[in-house]
Amino acid sequence: MSKSGAIDNEREIIDVINEEDLVIDSKPKREVHLKNLLHREVAILVLDENGNLLLQQRSYKKKYFPGEWTVTAVGHVHSGQKPEDAAHEELQEELGFDIPLRFVEKRKYESDNHTSYGYLYLGTFHRGTKIIPDKNEIQKAEFKSKEQVERMIESKEIGTHSIKTISNLFNGLYQ
Repeated sequence: MSKSGAIDNEREIIDVINEEDLVIDSKPKREVHLKNLLHREVAILVLDENGNLLLQQRSYKKKYFPGEWTVTAVGHVHSGQKPEDAAHEELQEELGFDIPLRFVEKRKYESDNHTSYGYLYLGTFHRGTKIIPDKNEIQKAEFKSKEQVERMIESKEIGTHSIKTISNLFNGLYQ
């Protein structure tokens, strides 16, 4: 991320990994995406004390999935960075807060032009914590009940890449 808050895909270096999740190279994020190289990403789910899920609507300025609702925070793991450190960094950069996180799974994500190992973390939001969305990253962030999230999935407001993760959460797989 640049100092202005805008992501610089030429300067942001991420690790290219093999199927065993071992680093085999490091390249600019833009090149990794153009060549569909396997890399690491993080996703974070944050719940409040009532079990409501904090979702973010991606900024309309984003190149990929503008305006789409997704999990609390997502991002790439920078070269040499630990996934847990990347998760905390994404929370701070995108939402302006940090909380204790618990690792819940690593899963391979594959789509037409994107392949990554995603590290998923779960945390509990503490009342009184301020959410300060980075407007370059996020249009808005809101807590949603399970019923609201289910309606958003039905109406296709939530991106397909987030549905399995959110469904697993509400089906009790991340206890």
